[in-house]
Amino acid sequence: MADYSRQRDFMFCEMCGSLLTFKSTKYARCPLCKSKKPLKDIVQHEIRYTISAEDMRRELGVSSLDDIEEEKELKQMDYNAKCRACQHLGLAYVARQTRSADEGQTIFYSCPVCAHKQTENS
Repeated sequence: MADYSRQRDFMFCEMCGSLLTFKSTKYARCPLCKSKKPLKDIVQHEIRYTISAEDMRRELGVSSLDDIEEEKELKQMDYNAKCRACQHLGLAYVARQTRSADEGQTIFYSCPVCAHKQTENS
C-alpha cells in the first residue's frame, strides 16, 4: 500500500504533504517545511488525468445544447419584475436550484428589451 502511495504522490512533500516547488534544477523544495527531494526521484514520473467535455463546460460556465434547449422551454414571464438597467416592467425568468437542497432557488431574469441579465436568490 505504501508503494502505491509513493507512486501517486511524488509531487508532494513526504513530511507535511505540501505541493513541492521547483526553483532549482537539482531538487524540489517544500515551501512549508523546507525539506528537499532530489529531482532524479521525480523526473521519471508522469502526471496523467482525464477530463470530460461536461467537466470543461462546467469549468468554463458554458451550457450544453440540452441545457440551452431546456432553458428556452422553461422560460416564463414575470410581469411584476423590473429590469435594473432600463426599468422595463416584465422580465423572462428561469428558476434553478443552484445551492444546497435546503436553501431557496435562484431565479435568473433576462430583460426582453435590453437583454440585461440579473439574478435573485429566493
